[in-house]
Amino acid sequence: MGCAAASGCVSQPSKSPASETPATPEGAPPSDKPALDALRRLSLMRPLEGGIDTPVVHYQVHGYLMVDAAAYSDKGLGDTQLSVRRADINFQRMLWRDWLFYADSELVNWHLEFKDIYIRKETQRFGVVTIGNQQEPFGLEQYGSFRNTTFLERSTSSALAPSRSVGVTSSDFRGPWIWSYGFFTAGTKDEGRQQRGLALTGRLAYMLHTDHGPYHLAVDYSTRRLGADNNQRFNSAPEVALSSGAYFLDTHSIPHSDGVQRYGLEAAHVSGPFSWQAEFMAAHLQRDGGLPSLNFRGWYAYASWMLTGESREYRESNATFGQVIPHVPWNGRGGGALELAMRLSRTDLNDGDIAGGRETNLTLGINWYLDKSVRLSANLVHALELDKPGGSYDGKHPSALVGRLQYQF
Repeated sequence: MGCAAASGCVSQPSKSPASETPATPEGAPPSDKPALDALRRLSLMRPLEGGIDTPVVHYQVHGYLMVDAAAYSDKGLGDTQLSVRRADINFQRMLWRDWLFYADSELVNWHLEFKDIYIRKETQRFGVVTIGNQQEPFGLEQYGSFRNTTFLERSTSSALAPSRSVGVTSSDFRGPWIWSYGFFTAGTKDEGRQQRGLALTGRLAYMLHTDHGPYHLAVDYSTRRLGADNNQRFNSAPEVALSSGAYFLDTHSIPHSDGVQRYGLEAAHVSGPFSWQAEFMAAHLQRDGGLPSLNFRGWYAYASWMLTGESREYRESNATFGQVIPHVPWNGRGGGALELAMRLSRTDLNDGDIAGGRETNLTLGINWYLDKSVRLSANLVHALELDKPGGSYDGKHPSALVGRLQYQF
């Protein structure tokens, strides 16, 4: 129940020890490729798959590690970098009367952030009720888990979506309709962003079953009252996690921000190994002191093809996509799952007296899912347009090649 509506809690059943699946077929000579041998041993860590049981305190422990290596063009983005993008560990435990306790901490670009910390229960009247610090239900990419995104980073339009906040939500589904709504206050830092004020956020999705696979349609709305003389900031990394923290899109702190309304539209379709996904987001920022309101917007669209025939898993419980599971895991005998994808995104944070930047990116991606635990990915990101008056990157077209090793348990 707890994982059914969580946007990042995926628990797999425990598997048998690694000794049951040899790294190489019997009688085969030892491999002379140390890198492949190391990768094979990592993918065969079956005792960790599905989490770690702690019988003394009765906790389930899960986590993941993402290590990135990136090479940038010579147009202002820097040199080759190797770093830990994210390192996560989370705990869950069943409490009194079937309440689930969940706590999640994450190292993000070497900064510790406390993510989801809540209690949750499935009720007959209000569906799944969650109380605590959690992701606000807004956006298909934003509401889903980082571990399951097709590309290494969410699109730049995520700058317009709300992040994590302390509040209470209700999530449920009836037939093809799936909804989630909640009331929120401030929250902890999430990828460097932090919410303020009071908010009402909701998401309504419709899932249409067809002979050619499911269609997903959804609308999102969020209104947040910041209060007089407050500040609001919209920013986004350029779909590459730079340790330097250089953001092309950044409004910086906007003074006299009184309130913000956010709107979103989602669409997606999965047809066997083929899928596509698109989102549009807009934010309307109200300012006091007689200052005019501001409007920002962004969108992305992408297509994906599983070369090995797998299909993206659609979760009807919370209207997001789950992890890709290979038909034949790569363990010395199978080939795993291979995916190709392409994304086009555009976000505009220029309006009135605010020059937050306008960016259009093209991203090509490839994912190799060795099994449920290990994933190797690479993205080539190219800026087709950068319009930030007064910025050092204005008018340039930088590119980046990023690779990632992801391991989860």
